Amino acid sequence: MNGLTNWPQAVAAAHATGKDDHSENGVTVRRIRGGANNALYRVDVEGQSFACKLCIDDERQRAAREYGALDLLHRAGLDLAPRPLWLDESFRIFPVPAVASSWLQGVPIGPALTMRQLANLLETIQATHAVCPNRWSHSPLPAAWLHWFDFDRYLIEMQSLIDTYGLWLMASDREGAALIERMQRVLARCAQIVAKTDVNPDYDHVPLCLCHVDPNLANAIWCDDDRLRWVDWEYSGWGDPALALADLRWHAALEGLTDEQHAWLRENYRRPDDDPAFDERLRVWDCILATRWPLLIVRLLWSQHNGPDRPRLSQPAVELAEVRERFVRFIRRAEEHLDWS
Repeated sequence: MNGLTNWPQAVAAAHATGKDDHSENGVTVRRIRGGANNALYRVDVEGQSFACKLCIDDERQRAAREYGALDLLHRAGLDLAPRPLWLDESFRIFPVPAVASSWLQGVPIGPALTMRQLANLLETIQATHAVCPNRWSHSPLPAAWLHWFDFDRYLIEMQSLIDTYGLWLMASDREGAALIERMQRVLARCAQIVAKTDVNPDYDHVPLCLCHVDPNLANAIWCDDDRLRWVDWEYSGWGDPALALADLRWHAALEGLTDEQHAWLRENYRRPDDDPAFDERLRVWDCILATRWPLLIVRLLWSQHNGPDRPRLSQPAVELAEVRERFVRFIRRAEEHLDWS
């Protein structure tokens, strides 16, 4: 077998031995560190480069989601992501589902963005959101992961996060009790806003579109041809564009954008023509995500002290003091936004 046909076996060998660098039969495999949930490898063979991602086998169907989104974008003629190669859920070569694609030559943008990069970021998001199920109804894409189309479900999840990690924080941090009390007040205010809205976020009441779901700037690659493309489509699916736009404002990885840049993104995003409730839904999603992000940070803080909170193929290295500072900062950010709302 030549390198182009046997390189999956080389990736499997690298993963089985835990090697970050592995070579065999003209194939070079390098583990790319940084993510938490999966194991990503760059494969170089016969002058070509590929990406191979081994994914946790869970209810999210990460590998299938990623391949489905990449395939849909490719069939739609949109050059917004790597070119899909194959999906392997056979478990014959790898111990977990795997997906392969072309390798994007470039570097992640951020945390600070130039105006040109910001404009490209918005352009690629708009192009992704222009892909709608009414044209691609035969596509097997599921609903986007974490797009639950139900405000109350997020409230229940957030209370569960407080209940799960609050006692630990109160016992391990001298300011833990005060911090959890603040988060409980923020969540109560968020619940009040949800209770007062008449907007319906149900799957059948919003103009669905393809959503990437994870706008972490580490997933936005500024390629060598001066174009922006996105990787890590494992949460993608049919989602609510208002929720996707809200996540651009509150996602922890976009904290480095200035208030002016966030305002520019919000003002220049083209709302769907057939969605009169878009801005009201956006207002509610803003409140929910502003409230939710501090709790995701405290979950990360717990994981760094106690081990992974769920099955992972990698464990990201973080500075504990920095994570705690971000938690406090995000509580303040949520308080300020919900007081204003």
